[in-house]
Amino acid sequence: MRANVFRGVQKFGIEDVDRPRARAGEAILRVTLTTICGTDLHIVRGEYPVEPGRIIGHEPVGVIEELGPGVTGYSVGERVLVGAITPCGQCHACLSGHLSQCGHGEGYEAIGGWRLGNTIQGSQAEYVRIPNAQANLARIPDGLTDEQVVLLSDIASTGISGAESGGVRIGDAVVVFAQGPIGLCATVGARLMGASLVIGVDGDETRLRYSRKMGADVVLDHRQQDVVAEIKRLTGGGADVAIEALGTQQTFENALRCLRPGGTLSSLGVYSGKLELPYSAFAAGLGDHRVVTTLCPGGKERMRRLMELVRAKRIDLTPLLTHSFALEDIGDAYALFGDRREGVIKVAIRP
Repeated sequence: MRANVFRGVQKFGIEDVDRPRARAGEAILRVTLTTICGTDLHIVRGEYPVEPGRIIGHEPVGVIEELGPGVTGYSVGERVLVGAITPCGQCHACLSGHLSQCGHGEGYEAIGGWRLGNTIQGSQAEYVRIPNAQANLARIPDGLTDEQVVLLSDIASTGISGAESGGVRIGDAVVVFAQGPIGLCATVGARLMGASLVIGVDGDETRLRYSRKMGADVVLDHRQQDVVAEIKRLTGGGADVAIEALGTQQTFENALRCLRPGGTLSSLGVYSGKLELPYSAFAAGLGDHRVVTTLCPGGKERMRRLMELVRAKRIDLTPLLTHSFALEDIGDAYALFGDRREGVIKVAIRP
């Protein structure tokens, strides 16, 4: 089969590789749609280490091609969505309700249950092997297209979870720092959770425009104004919840500074390098602030619930798929996505 293989820093591309076969408890999908994540950029830039020879990608929509022994209740030919996080459903983390932190009982050091394109072969390929298939194959309801569900696999699950973990309540004022793909989905999540005021912060005009489209009441350009002061003015003293969706010192610190006493910082960013917590930004530890972090919720039940939101027309993420590429042209897709050219938000990759 053809697949996008990582060979080293800034060295990746389409190669002929062996097609996977299903072992016990696994499934093979023929990938019909996938996409590129910001984490994939971290990999190719050498900012997150994976082994050379790894097929990148963790957002598969596809058709069941093969089922391994022990996988029941599914049939070859069914259309399914698989979350970026693939929990086993049986380890201590899973049974404790923390599916994102699934250890799979393998003892490796990795980010929770994120395996596809990280510790096992990923989805930017014609076929992908899905581990623990019983816990991770989510049937796509009739009437929903690949394009309607592909972004649920990662960015929607992650972004919406930022509002969930932050404990957004009816009537809250919520600010979302960074309106990239995950930040835009966090904006959607804040609205779904009942926020009465949603503020989107970014420094890119295209992303600010999308922020309004996805539900922000107010958008702020950090290049043009003191956003912390403006947020405090708009909220009468500070936001109830600040969602950080970029992973930089500046956005993390500003998210803290704009909170009201007793407010919550919900962190979704992936941080590299040193992250500091200035004492003045959280009232010297006396402000009753809460800082929570979240990894993308995965598993088939999470995917089912998100697809129900799409089916009920509560959310529509298709406007975020701004560009489309064939798998063979994935190098061009990475360049466009990485350089943020042509107003790109997310790219569809079609094996």
